[in-house]
Amino acid sequence: MSDTPSGSPPRRRKGSVAALQQRISELEMDLSDLQILYETTMEHGTSLENELMLQNRRMEELRDKMRKYLSPQLYETLLGSTSAPDTRSHSRVRLTIYFSDVVGFSDLTDSIEPELLSDVLNSYLTRMTEIALAHGGTVDKFIGDAIMVFFGAPAFIDDAEHARRCVRMALEMRAELFRLREGWRLKGITRPLRVRAGINTGFCTVGNFGSEHRMDYTIIGGQVNLASRLQSNAEPDSIYLASSTYSLVEDLVEARHIGPLQVKGIAAPVDSWELLGLRGAAAERSPYVAVEGGHLHLGDLQIDLAAISDQERAALHTSLARALAQLGGQG
Repeated sequence: MSDTPSGSPPRRRKGSVAALQQRISELEMDLSDLQILYETTMEHGTSLENELMLQNRRMEELRDKMRKYLSPQLYETLLGSTSAPDTRSHSRVRLTIYFSDVVGFSDLTDSIEPELLSDVLNSYLTRMTEIALAHGGTVDKFIGDAIMVFFGAPAFIDDAEHARRCVRMALEMRAELFRLREGWRLKGITRPLRVRAGINTGFCTVGNFGSEHRMDYTIIGGQVNLASRLQSNAEPDSIYLASSTYSLVEDLVEARHIGPLQVKGIAAPVDSWELLGLRGAAAERSPYVAVEGGHLHLGDLQIDLAAISDQERAALHTSLARALAQLGGQG
């Protein structure tokens, strides 16, 4: 007869099953806790991802705003550098500087609605900026309706190329203004807006100027003032060149010699030229005048001045100016 109680194995089995069930229950609780932790982590991760996407969108919106309010050079400095721009970083560079100003724009502000005024000014500055950037110019600033652009910094090529780009830009800007005027006329602005411009080439100090609270990438110096003074002395819809610029583009452009101008703030008279157009290209575009082999050919000038468009009027103005320049040159 065995010494082991007959009921002992079943009790051991029951104890083992109970322990196993207890362990399973504990594992299920652990699994439930892990599931809750996983879901919480995923939810938190999704929330962080959404927040990151929102912040990225805000950063892109901020960058877009910065592009509109800052020059491309200063924008690249701020976005591409981990340090603040150095206000002591300046250089002396020979640049070609362009100034333009809308004649009588201040008077226009008192005669039209603010919404129309804003539309006119913004459309004008937008197109002029696009043209300047297309020619490689650095748009320095807007001063109301005035525009300042320079060539030669931050990327320097050579003096002649900078001057050539600048005069091409100036002529394209003037042509675009004539096109814009036709659209403005249809909106009720009967008096055409006219622009005068001045271009000068000379040494300037270029770099980041400002304070700890506000900075700008710009140029300073007497040559900048000279370009501004040329602009203020120019006739409406005319582009005046200093001799320093004309000497660099003489083979490219047609110009009328104005002579020495005594301008405010400049001690010596400034030898000046009026930019009329590009050699050859102007003759090809003009239906009124052509210059070939020293011969001046005038087309039919039977024109209805009351019905002529701004663009046709501009072409006629350029053609007659070229004819006068040729006649003056022969005399």
